[in-house]
Amino acid sequence: MGSLLETVLATQSEGGKTTFMQLLEMLRLRLRKPPIGISEYFEYGIWHGSITPALRDEFIGWRQSSRLDKELNDDYSRILANDKLLNYLLLNVNGFPIPAPVATYTAGGRRIGGEIVLQTHDEVRTFLNGDVYPFYVKPISAGYGHGVLCVTGREGDSFRLFDGRLIGLEEFMAPFAFLPYGGMLFQKPLTAHPEIADLTGTSAVSCVRFICFVTSAGPVIHTAFWKITTGNNMLDNFSHGDYGNCLGAIDIETGSVKRVISRMGVGGQVDRHPTTQKPLLGLKLPDWENALELVRSASKHFPGLRLQNWDVAFCPQGPVLLELNTESELAVPQAISGRGLMDQRLRKILADIARDKAAYRAAVARRDAVF
Repeated sequence: MGSLLETVLATQSEGGKTTFMQLLEMLRLRLRKPPIGISEYFEYGIWHGSITPALRDEFIGWRQSSRLDKELNDDYSRILANDKLLNYLLLNVNGFPIPAPVATYTAGGRRIGGEIVLQTHDEVRTFLNGDVYPFYVKPISAGYGHGVLCVTGREGDSFRLFDGRLIGLEEFMAPFAFLPYGGMLFQKPLTAHPEIADLTGTSAVSCVRFICFVTSAGPVIHTAFWKITTGNNMLDNFSHGDYGNCLGAIDIETGSVKRVISRMGVGGQVDRHPTTQKPLLGLKLPDWENALELVRSASKHFPGLRLQNWDVAFCPQGPVLLELNTESELAVPQAISGRGLMDQRLRKILADIARDKAAYRAAVARRDAVF
């Protein structure tokens, strides 16, 4: 209880509501169906005085996020996103820009296109002895950056990573033996657009996450946020601020940065890039209109996934589709923007999707009644 009161009091200097009001709101949200937890109350900024009762009711918690994913995405379609090799294969066939594959490792010899096919650990070791550096390597089935490495070169029996670390062959090969990964992909590294690299001080890409809903009238991009790489990080993952990277809320219409956080919760808001100290607010991302069109075009090919999370890299050659995700934390963008996800626009989108699904079920029922 003491820790909770200390957190409540800490919000007072940042425009927080009164202690009584915060405790009352936490209780109401905890009893709501589905609930929002106490930690979420602080992480998403619901405590701030600018959040009126109407705005408060637009926030969702992780439970509702999970429920939306289950309701909107057909289980049989999830493999089209969660299996990165299959996802890249479909995107590549349809002419969408993806990271260039260098090699794939699977026991069955799967591949995306014309890249090298590796089926045994010995073949992987032989591949690593060649002129193949630098490269990214990632699991075929994984998320949140697990198992992903950017290797810049070979030094004897060790591998130099983008972030400066040196790892041995045994550590490098460990993910290749982890069966749930389903194999590994080797890709040519993408580099950040010059405007972004100048701001972040690194060539590592800083992707934008687009949250897209697919309706019968077409795809609708509801939310976008920027995963801002800092320091010598080789990935733009945030993980609640553990990596030191930042997240920026993006205005969909203009592609401009509206708000940035370096961590979730009280005191997490920042205005400048931690490494370069260059201003972030108001920055307009390059090729924004092209990125929007790219996501809208690609999302149409996955109709069984009505809730899609696309990571798009902004590169010198234009936007590139890094990957498609399901089962993402929809509640997290609320911490970035300071506003709830369940606004009137999203309510209408969900109502449209629900109507379409009801019409589909009715059509099936009529057919079954006839036949």
